[in-house]
Amino acid sequence: MAIPKVVMLVSMLAAGASLDCAAANAYRVEATLRHAGESFATPAAVVEAGKPATIEVAGDKGYKLSLDVEELAQGKLKVSAALASPYGSMSPELVVAPGQPAAVDVGDLGISVTVSPRTD
Repeated sequence: MAIPKVVMLVSMLAAGASLDCAAANAYRVEATLRHAGESFATPAAVVEAGKPATIEVAGDKGYKLSLDVEELAQGKLKVSAALASPYGSMSPELVVAPGQPAAVDVGDLGISVTVSPRTD
């Protein structure tokens, strides 16, 4: 059984941006991707607010997941996701509270996310 090649493309800091400023707006996004109620992947990425990150896994069961986090009023976060997989595609937007899981299903395809402020 071949191990899928994992390629992670994470947005880079703009030239001259301070690391302290970037860390204040960085979030760890943990996702569970599902088909017919069964998990087929559990990717995670650090996403800087307003700068999309993409996780791509090659192979028969490969997928491409793009994530973007936007800070909203009252401490809420909007997570925009774009998922392409052998099971289908979806592009949901979820409004979440930090640390609280949220999920959406479209037919047999689903995604759950938990977004937490990056603390390191």
